[in-house]
Amino acid sequence: MVQIRWARFVLLAVGVLSFAQQQSEAAPPAASILPHTTKSYVSIPNYDQAAANFDETQIGKLMADPVMQPFTDDLKDQIKQKLIAGGVKLGITLEDLKDVYAGEICFATNQPSGEKTDGVVLTVDVTGKKANVDALLAKITQNQIANGAKESKINLMGTQVTKFVLPKEAGEIGPQEAYYVVHQDLLIATDSLPTLNYILPAMAAAKADNLASLEAFQAVLKRAATGRMADGYDFEWFVEPFGYAEVVRSQQGGRKKRGTDMLHLLRNQGFDAVKGLGGYVNFVVNKANLKAEMVHSTFIYAPQDPGAEGGDRFRLGARVLEFPNDKSFQTYNWVPAKLATFLDFRWNIQAAFKYSETIVNEYADDEIFDELIDSLKTDPAGPRVDVVTQIVNHLDNKVCMLVDVKQPITPQSEQRLVAVHLLNAAPVKAAVTQIMEQDPNAEKHSVGDKYEIWEIHEEEEEIPTLVISGPGFPDAMVVNHQFNANQVGPKVPNASVAVMDDWLFFANNKEVIRKAIETRLAGPNAELLANTPDYLAIEAALAEIGSGADSFRHFVRTDEAARVTYELMQQGKMPESESALGKVINQLWSLGQEDETATRKQEIDASKLPPFAQVEGYLGPSGSYARTENNGWYISGLMLKK
Repeated sequence: MVQIRWARFVLLAVGVLSFAQQQSEAAPPAASILPHTTKSYVSIPNYDQAAANFDETQIGKLMADPVMQPFTDDLKDQIKQKLIAGGVKLGITLEDLKDVYAGEICFATNQPSGEKTDGVVLTVDVTGKKANVDALLAKITQNQIANGAKESKINLMGTQVTKFVLPKEAGEIGPQEAYYVVHQDLLIATDSLPTLNYILPAMAAAKADNLASLEAFQAVLKRAATGRMADGYDFEWFVEPFGYAEVVRSQQGGRKKRGTDMLHLLRNQGFDAVKGLGGYVNFVVNKANLKAEMVHSTFIYAPQDPGAEGGDRFRLGARVLEFPNDKSFQTYNWVPAKLATFLDFRWNIQAAFKYSETIVNEYADDEIFDELIDSLKTDPAGPRVDVVTQIVNHLDNKVCMLVDVKQPITPQSEQRLVAVHLLNAAPVKAAVTQIMEQDPNAEKHSVGDKYEIWEIHEEEEEIPTLVISGPGFPDAMVVNHQFNANQVGPKVPNASVAVMDDWLFFANNKEVIRKAIETRLAGPNAELLANTPDYLAIEAALAEIGSGADSFRHFVRTDEAARVTYELMQQGKMPESESALGKVINQLWSLGQEDETATRKQEIDASKLPPFAQVEGYLGPSGSYARTENNGWYISGLMLKK
């Protein structure tokens, strides 16, 4: 069950959405008074300007369209109920808060003493708003007491702080507290006394261990600022990924699932070399050669790992993070014009395969990697394929993924194809054929006179399955499912594989491979993505914001990418979605459930949504690029009007 802390989060989150005055220099910048143990940070220097800019975007206009109002109101209510489920309702509305804010708003999470010491904090510049702030705090007090909280006043560094001890739910351990104070024109609301004990002294005298002094914070925002397309920005953000993951886990009641702890595994495998990520967002950018709805400038800071050996940048499994830059990004002669997304990137797959050994072994808690490879080669009942010499050694570093949307919309409408360029196609095709011919669930389909697609039909899987998702692949949130002997395992979805010329294709549906092959067979008559106006417009816009020698390029038709999720919500089938976006939404919406792996019930009344035809006109194309640098990855992207 969601912890009572979510009740306090509602107040803080509502504050983030509600500030509305000009920035003032009276209150200190949040980054200078937050501790270096801060795990996430969002700062908006001028909400009036940010809100006005957002309202000018097509998404902002969509949210303001009367046809969306019934759904938007219901969604806000559902989110509020999700956040405060099982907690105390504060009864604070946006209307209550609109006249309180005068400058910077910052929302942050802190982890002062390691795991399970997390807290949330909201700081707001309220210069010149004393009467309104006093009225707000009086209302908070009234609502807290009405809901069973006990109020007291405590003195911290000569400053009077209002403290509430909130009633506990069954099973909760430890104090459930909230603190409110106005000090030097700064409103501070937090559920963490250690955080408040840091902030108040830091306001009196700057501390050397604040967030602004953190190496990762400085590196991330310094690099991101160099790519910003405007002098100012609408918001600034920073996340320390592993610490923030621990905070989220703690706020959801701690780790519940049995089996391998993926967060612990990733730390052990060296992925904690990623020290931070963040950057800037501008909602409107108007320049001579660029008119964009939204532009972001982001940096992922991952310096040389001091534990790395032999000239490697990272250690153990994290060495799979090798994405070389390339100047020659292009779409290929088999990428069809009609699709939802196209991602093209460079990845040293041969090295990644080798370095995945320690990941697989730790996941299995056994030295099984070499045994698996050997069994595929020597087991009389197996395919008798040497995976390394017949397949891996012939994989190039060019990888791409496309997503097509099949209509009418069903939970399986999103069709995904991953393609790997081959240095030598003949041995790979022979190995694929050998493997498929040994599989009783595989069926061959011919396309033209030259190509064939192998389809593996759905079957019941009896054992736990490890899925390793590479960067850019759709399953960004990996769920560690575990099954006992009395449980039915998950179904393995239909999968398809093919070799076409010098490309190896994998897909979740044979039809998306067929579409790619038929595009290739059409030759000069093919309708290619490379010739479409929206793709060309995104490529030109990316060049304006700095694309060049990159490791990733991503093109998205936002309308098509959102169609599956939108229409499944209308059908009441969102919890069944197998799309990438749908899986992420379902997992986020399941946070706090007793069984987060169970299929949830759709809680939002999407019958209030207008037909998608009334919405898609607001959703223009978007794109981004990423570049590998000596100490991380720089990413920038934008959205254009349709």
